[in-house]
Amino acid sequence: MESGRLEAFSDGVFAVAITLLALDLSHGVPGGESLADHLAREWPAFAAYVVSFLTIGIIWVNHHTLFKNFSEIDRTLLFLNLLLLFFVVSIPFATSTTGAYLRGDHHADAALAVAIFQGVFEGMSISFGLLSWWAIKREHLKIAMTPEQARRASIRFGIGNIGYIAGIGIAFVSPLASLALAGVVAVYYIFEQTPGRSQAAVGPDGMPPQEPPGP
Repeated sequence: MESGRLEAFSDGVFAVAITLLALDLSHGVPGGESLADHLAREWPAFAAYVVSFLTIGIIWVNHHTLFKNFSEIDRTLLFLNLLLLFFVVSIPFATSTTGAYLRGDHHADAALAVAIFQGVFEGMSISFGLLSWWAIKREHLKIAMTPEQARRASIRFGIGNIGYIAGIGIAFVSPLASLALAGVVAVYYIFEQTPGRSQAAVGPDGMPPQEPPGP
């Protein structure tokens, strides 16, 4: 299967998920408390929105880069991509839940909400890592990689898993610190970690790789 159709479908899902994030933001009702007071009280919802928007946006960028490195798409990659999208469309729910319960007075509820938030991100990160791992295992990348390069790329690409798992535990101690950690992981992935990019500069033999043949 050509990647164009898969990427177009995925882009549509990313667009819907990132749009849904804004629907739960509240501006208050005229005639009640002042707008400034309302917006200040709603800051947890805006903080969760920023982290989720940044994360989905970075997922989209790295998803595009990853699939541009694929030489072919097989049936397993299609289903792994669906698994990734399953978690992507769950992010708006986790975001709204986090924003709502961080405003409350019950620490246990806030902790559970942020743990769910981190759990959705962990599922997303695992499924993204599986896409990368399968492509390397089946040699579906356009750039040849040595076993050592593949190992380093897998570690670098999957390091966010550690951050999200830590975030689940931290949520039950400090929900706000856990939310901040999710933001830190998002920033890490701004600096592209998709397999193939570092290998584009130097091939497995230490020399610049040959350009792939044209169509």
